[in-house]
Amino acid sequence: MKFYFLPPYSPELNRIELLWRKMKYEWLPFKTFTPDELEQAIDEIGSGFGSKYTLTFC
Repeated sequence: MKFYFLPPYSPELNRIELLWRKMKYEWLPFKTFTPDELEQAIDEIGSGFGSKYTLTFC
């Protein structure tokens, strides 16, 4: 058995960070959002996640 000690904060190993990066750079359009527009866009991605939007961990 080997132990691997990770740094306290490893965004490349955190799945929610991977999801947010994918949403931010690939699924959301490049524009300025108001808070309400951003919430609506994130809700649309959330409702389409798994069918329209997929994420694989390789």
